[in-house]
Amino acid sequence: MTQLRYFDNAATTPMGKEALEAYEATALDYIGNPSALHLEGRKAKQELQDCRENIARLLKVSPLNLTFTSGATESNSIVMNNLLWTQKPGEVILSNIEHPSISEYARLLKQVGWNVITINAPQGFIQPEDLKKALTKETRLVCCMLVNNVVGSIQNIAGLVETVREFQKQNGRKIHFHTDAVQALGKIPFSLSDLGVDSASFSAHKFNGPRGIGILYNTDSGLQALCRGGDQEDGLRPGTENLASIKAMTVALEQAFAFREEHFKKATAIQDMLQEELREFTQLSPRSNCSPYILALSVKPIPSEVFTRMLFDQGFCVSSGSACSNNVKKKGETVLSAMLVKPADSRSSIRLSFGYDTTLEDAKTLAETIRTLYREHS
Repeated sequence: MTQLRYFDNAATTPMGKEALEAYEATALDYIGNPSALHLEGRKAKQELQDCRENIARLLKVSPLNLTFTSGATESNSIVMNNLLWTQKPGEVILSNIEHPSISEYARLLKQVGWNVITINAPQGFIQPEDLKKALTKETRLVCCMLVNNVVGSIQNIAGLVETVREFQKQNGRKIHFHTDAVQALGKIPFSLSDLGVDSASFSAHKFNGPRGIGILYNTDSGLQALCRGGDQEDGLRPGTENLASIKAMTVALEQAFAFREEHFKKATAIQDMLQEELREFTQLSPRSNCSPYILALSVKPIPSEVFTRMLFDQGFCVSSGSACSNNVKKKGETVLSAMLVKPADSRSSIRLSFGYDTTLEDAKTLAETIRTLYREHS
């Protein structure tokens, strides 16, 4: 049987041993609903609060600004759906390299009267002058992801926020700035307070936590709930909290922060080695200001789907783009087009993404396999 080597960690990561143990222990030990007034309910509520405070400590933010959700898609949806509650539509600015959980709102917002402006990202980066030109007195929301999930480019979010805030001073109208920070948490160092964003979204399964749980960081008191129900999570995300998953996410994040420098150093070594070993290919990920956990490259003229299947037959799991859009025609090509990547390279792009358990030896074997397959089939 072919040994399986996993290089699709930007899509999802395997659940860590400590997180899995925490999930099981919490599911067994905390049987009460955190909203219940009896002893078991109070016990569960205290554990829920402890988790929130521990995550807030790691992120260096107030626990009052953290809402537990089912993941970044829901966190993004809460922010985006708030525009639909607005009686008078205005303007929203989206980067053209957003995850589908944000970019798919463009069509819906246009249907209800919003003016949606999208900004390209040459080589993976939004230019402050392009954002400045797009801002108007009608702008209500700006969305730009911190780390791109296709090529790994790291945006200068603090600089973009500063551009928005300077415009605010001149016009006196509040503009909400949201960032999808899914590919950043537990992987690259950043400070939410230094970024200056109003909200940010995270998913646990990107840092060895469970699927189906995430966080919305929000400082905007005017944000309304996506759905209506009880007053859990201060009413912003009603429904009985998934305490076992929240605990597992907390433990996974604590592990990620404890070993972040070590993991970052190893990911950088893998990235540097692959860039050198695969230098004959057009590399789509930028050389600087890029996450070491993601490397996108082109294997033209071989189509992405064909080459990823060839690698899978050799025991390697890689992606041809975002897993959330892998069933959509052209997949990551739209994002790459917004980065001004040549169409031929877009159609032949593959994404290699690394996790905490990825080894340099497996990465070397992957590089050898890519070179061999390419020479045999190109």
